[in-house]
Amino acid sequence: MSEISAGRKAAQLGLLIGNLAVDLLLPTVVLLALAPTGMPAAVRLAIGGTLLSGKAIGGRLESGEFRWRLALVAALVPSVVILGCYLGGFGDVLSMVLGAVLSGLIVLADLVRGKARARSGPRVDVFAVLVLVEVAAGVVLTSISGDARFVLARMSMYLAIGGIVVLATTWTDRPLMRTVLKPVASQGDPSRAEAFERTWLRSGRFRALYRAMTAGLGVVLIADAVLRIVIIYSQSADAVVESSLTSQSPLIILLGLWFVAGRGFAVPRARRLLEAELTRG
Repeated sequence: MSEISAGRKAAQLGLLIGNLAVDLLLPTVVLLALAPTGMPAAVRLAIGGTLLSGKAIGGRLESGEFRWRLALVAALVPSVVILGCYLGGFGDVLSMVLGAVLSGLIVLADLVRGKARARSGPRVDVFAVLVLVEVAAGVVLTSISGDARFVLARMSMYLAIGGIVVLATTWTDRPLMRTVLKPVASQGDPSRAEAFERTWLRSGRFRALYRAMTAGLGVVLIADAVLRIVIIYSQSADAVVESSLTSQSPLIILLGLWFVAGRGFAVPRARRLLEAELTRG
C-alpha cells in the first residue's frame, strides 16, 4: 500500500511539475521555434499563447478528465488561422485579432453545447476562460501599442488574479492548501481522513499552518506577477527572447523557497499534530 501511495504521489508531483513547465515555457518555445520564419515576435508569442489557452480550456490534467479533443481544436485551429492570415498578407494585428476571435467562438460553442447537454456534460473550466480572456486582452493591447512585450507580460495578469484568489481562501474554512494536501495527509486511509478533520476543528495551530502555506502561495504568485512585468519592461522591445527567459526566474525561485519552507517547516509540524490526534483516537 505504501509503495502504491508513494508511486501515486510521485506521479502527481511529476504531473504538476510538467504542467507548470508547459505553462511557463510553451510561449517561449514557440517564439524560438518560429524564429526562422521571420514573423514578428508579437505574432509568434500570440501563437504560443493560443496553444497555451487551448491546453487550459481542456481542463485540469490532474483531474483525469482532460478534454484532449477540445484542447487540440482550441489550440491548433486559431493558431493555424493566425499563421495563415499573416502569411496571406493580412498583417500582424488583424491576424492576431482573427485568431483571438476564433478562440472565443470555440469557447462559446462549447458553452452552448454543454448547456444543451444540461447537467450531464463537462463544463469549460473557469481557469480556461480566464486564460482566454487574458490572451485576448494581450492581443488587444498589442494592437494598440505594437509592442510584443504586452503579449509576453500577459501571464502576469492571471498569475496576479490567481494569487488574489488563493489569498482569498486563506481565512475561509477551506484554504487552498487544506484541500490540496488533505488527500496526501490521509494517504487514502479513511481513519486518517477523519483524524484530519478532527485536528482541523480542534487545533488552531493546525489551521494556522495550512493557512500560512496558502497565504504564502498567494504572495508568491502576486510577487511574481509584479517582478515579471518589471523584468520584461526593463529590457527593450527587441529583446523579447531574453525577456521571455529571464522573466521566468522569479517564479521558479519563489516557488522553490515556498516549497522548501512548506516541506521543511509547515508540513512536518502539521503531520505531528495529525499523528497525535490519531493516537488519541
